Amino acid sequence: MKSKLFAALAISSFFISGMNAQGLQSTTWQSYGISFKAPQGFQTEEDSEEGYIISTPTYYITVQLLEGEGFKKSELEKELKLIATDDEIGNQTPVRSFELPQFYGVSLSGNCEQEQCLYSYLMTKDGASGFYISIVYSDKKDLLPEKMLKSFTLEE
Repeated sequence: MKSKLFAALAISSFFISGMNAQGLQSTTWQSYGISFKAPQGFQTEEDSEEGYIISTPTYYITVQLLEGEGFKKSELEKELKLIATDDEIGNQTPVRSFELPQFYGVSLSGNCEQEQCLYSYLMTKDGASGFYISIVYSDKKDLLPEKMLKSFTLEE
């Protein structure tokens, strides 16, 4: 009896997680040659030197250059916390540091009014430029925003 119940729970959780799963496709902000994986079927709302904004019914993704900010790697955490506080992000997680092949990064998550949001700063390892990333989404348990963030690369 227990094995049948376990099998039924496993199958139903597979179908539920499958319904929430969304494929990703590559996209590039041509102005700065920064690429990342984004939800399939996104619409481009802005693609200019000022920013790259794409959206789906579930996600709203903003990428901007931190032009002239002059951040150092050691300041990324403090600066990200300041912008999240200024934007009144509620229930903020602690800032997490991470490293990608071409970037040093920091991120935090929280509530943006009725939605969830993931804020991040990425700085190229040579310190030449930095980027601000914001991903707004609805499901707190959604793992795709983190997967999108960890897919950022610079085109050679």
